[in-house]
Amino acid sequence: MSSNIPLIVDLDHTLIDTDLLYESSIAVLKKSPWLIFLYPFWFAKGKGYLKDQLVKRFSINAQTLPYIQNTIDYIVERKKQGSTIILATASHKDYAFEVVKYFQTHKNSETVVNNKQNLDLFANKTEVLKTKSANHSLFDDVMASNADFNLSSHNKAKKLIERFGKKQFDYMGDHMRDLPVWEASNLAILVNVSDRVIKNTQHLNTLILSRKN
Repeated sequence: MSSNIPLIVDLDHTLIDTDLLYESSIAVLKKSPWLIFLYPFWFAKGKGYLKDQLVKRFSINAQTLPYIQNTIDYIVERKKQGSTIILATASHKDYAFEVVKYFQTHKNSETVVNNKQNLDLFANKTEVLKTKSANHSLFDDVMASNADFNLSSHNKAKKLIERFGKKQFDYMGDHMRDLPVWEASNLAILVNVSDRVIKNTQHLNTLILSRKN
């Protein structure tokens, strides 16, 4: 395993055992059920736009999210080996911010210590969020969706290839939609995956961390 290969980590069902689009949708509709009639219009403008509308109406508490310990343990080990760790999620950038800030202030596995550095938002459609210095943070960088761009599946694969090159990164994911990213990666790391995902990644260099029950 090369420490020069960055580790790219998905969020939903990979770092956390839930889906933030689902959670935010349920929370928004519980508060304002009539908004269901706006969903088709929001979605028609793109999935990124839908997520942007939801994040304006629902804030997450990163401290209470159901983190997957196996994933964190693996990230910590890769961090010790010198890998750059990047959270790359289809979730909205505001939610990604909250998760990264949580790991900057939450001491986890004795590698994450208090860190008050601010995140810089680069104003392009991939919404790449960077820390000025991430020596004491679990994550060195973040890529996430915004109103204009949904960082998922082929979109995510394309942006990662543009940034790192094909087969120049390892990727942790959980779903069939991650297949294009795994196919572009050096190592496909499977988290909480179904038998279908395992079957469809047999042609790749894989590491199975966990399977669905």
